[in-house]
Parts: sequence; C-alpha cells; structure tokens
Amino acid sequence: MTTSISRKLLMPALLAAFVAPLSLAASASPDHPSRPGEHREDLRQEAFERAGIDQQTRDELKDAREDYRNAMKDLRDEHRQQVDEILGEDGKAALEKARQQMHEEYRAEQQQAREARIEALFDEWELSESTREALAKQRDDFRSEAEALKAQEFENPEERRQAWKDLMQSQHDALSEHLSEQQIKELSDALRPEGHGPGKPHDHGHGPKHSEPMDG
Repeated sequence: MTTSISRKLLMPALLAAFVAPLSLAASASPDHPSRPGEHREDLRQEAFERAGIDQQTRDELKDAREDYRNAMKDLRDEHRQQVDEILGEDGKAALEKARQQMHEEYRAEQQQAREARIEALFDEWELSESTREALAKQRDDFRSEAEALKAQEFENPEERRQAWKDLMQSQHDALSEHLSEQQIKELSDALRPEGHGPGKPHDHGHGPKHSEPMDG
C-alpha cells in the first residue's frame, strides 16, 4: 500500500483551508457571541448574507466542505490501515494493553490524590471519626445511586435531567447534616481532578457545622 497522500485527497483539503475563515466567522458572530440551541448553519448563512455571497458561491462552498469531509475520512481510513499493517495483530494487542494499563494507573493516581485532598480537609476541619465514616458512607451511597441512574432508561431528556437534579439535591441535603455550605463547596472542589489540595487557600472563617453527626 502506498504511503503517499494523493493529490485527489489534498485538493479538497487545501480548498477547505480557504473556506474555514468563513465557517469560523459564522460560528462566532460578533453580534451574537453565544446563542444556545441555534444551528450553526443559520449562523453560517447569516455571515454569507452580510458578506454578500451569492447562492451559487454558497453551493460551491458547501460542495467544497463535503469534499473536505470525504477527503479527511479517506485519509483517516488510509492511516488506520497503515497502522494496522505496521503493528500487526500482536503489536495492536500489546499497544492496547499498554494504553489500558496507563489509563488504570492514571485513574488510581487521581483517586489517591482525591483521597489525600479530602483527608487533608477533614483534618483541617477537625472532624470526628464518626462524622468521617458517615461522610464516607454517603459518598459510597451516592456512587451506587449514580451508577444505577446512568443505567436507567428515561422517556425523555428532561426526565433524566430532573432525576440527576434530585440526586444531587439529595446528596447536598445529606452533606448538610455534617458540613457547612462553605465546607461542602471546598469538598466539591477537592473531588475534582484539579481540586484544592493541602496548602491551597481556604476560608477559615467557617468552622465545622457539626463535629458529630446529627444523631449524636
């Protein structure tokens, strides 16, 4: 199989490079920087109107975009085939295994870092052991409910959004039994990959809401 890129594939890509500025202008209208839900094609047509682009030219540009998409698909397919031939079945399997291992190691590192941030916060707040255990149980319960919710089927997107909203509110209410609003916010930040770690600024004006669970 040839490793060169044919002129037939390059020409639509080069033409698309000249079309791209118009597409970008259409997707970032200065008068409307953000219009949720409005189709990108409507913005593109508005840009064409303002630029005085006639319908024949628009059709040619549309054809050029389609040629570009097809050319890029052909290039991706060609590249994928080349990679398969170079690696072979054993190489592909080994590479996939290595990627999986790296992914698992990364997730483990992230989890360990999150746990360290959370433990640092709990130490800073001087939470009792019983409160820490209650919060750990709430996290486990939330994970289980979230997994079940992800697997659940809904009749429409709005029903799904409401279910997630209810779950998040339930989690917030449970946390409120042990933590102040400021602490809940800091805990939420710590749970993110880029969350606040030890040594990051916290608002020390808010002490623990409860050092013991509500039921004592």
